[in-house]
Amino acid sequence: MKKTKLILLAFLIILSAIYLVLRMKRPDEKHTRIYDLDSLAIVNIEIREGNSTLKFTKIKDVWTLMEPFSWRADEERMKQLFKNVLSANYPTTTMGEGAEAVKRFKLQDEEALHIVVSNKTGTKRIHTMYSNLGNPYDYFRFSNSNKVYQIKAKVANTFKPDIANWRSPNVVNHSEDELLKIDITHGKRSFTLTRNMYDWFYKDAREEFQIPGNNRGIMKVVNALANIDTYVFVDGGDKSYLNKFKAPDCVVTLHLSNNSTQVLSFVKNDDENYLMMVDNDDSVLFSLPPDTVFRFMRHADVFRSRAY
Repeated sequence: MKKTKLILLAFLIILSAIYLVLRMKRPDEKHTRIYDLDSLAIVNIEIREGNSTLKFTKIKDVWTLMEPFSWRADEERMKQLFKNVLSANYPTTTMGEGAEAVKRFKLQDEEALHIVVSNKTGTKRIHTMYSNLGNPYDYFRFSNSNKVYQIKAKVANTFKPDIANWRSPNVVNHSEDELLKIDITHGKRSFTLTRNMYDWFYKDAREEFQIPGNNRGIMKVVNALANIDTYVFVDGGDKSYLNKFKAPDCVVTLHLSNNSTQVLSFVKNDDENYLMMVDNDDSVLFSLPPDTVFRFMRHADVFRSRAY
């Protein structure tokens, strides 16, 4: 019995050794970068699908949406793109090859999501195409190849060129020390809020006074101007919108510390929200909730009160 057990034990040891040797000799699947370009060297990005195209350019380390219009890109969205796609590796084993594979994995030009990156000089340009077939991971190919690979990430549905997801929601952003004077007109009333160091002063056609330091009215105005955000951008080409701005419900003119001015015009929209136009630029309008606009449409008593 003892001899039999020793033989079995020796046999198991031999089998384990063979398994380990074979495992060590098994070739590991190779991985490589999809975009053979340092992330800091990427300065131009194009994302397109069907008839929708977005183009981005890095200007002084800030990503800016250039097409279909100029606007600062959403920082978090760009970080996700670099982390999950532009810095990703992929296994070099192909999932398929040839025209039939391209069709089967829905990587034809007209169906795929295109991502194109290039460096500043344009000497390095990488064009990739992605598709999602409902699997945990997406498939992709390079535009000049019919070899299909898999990326361990969701790209095609996550990074579609829907402009609302790519532009920064921030429209107006001024700290209190940037504000020198605020001229406000709403209805038949006009007044001015002026800052002198840490103090604010109210003035209209009938009266003038210093606003109490703990006044909530001026706090709400200052806080609003520090961060007016919206994810709802409206095409200003609609004449029904533009006609409303011929007689805006409220106009706020900001006099800034850099000797510039900014004009914010507000009109009430049909959905009870307000539309804002910046510096009389009617190409893009911004939808805002009533509370943001009501902060500017106040009476003198609101700024006089300590308890408000």
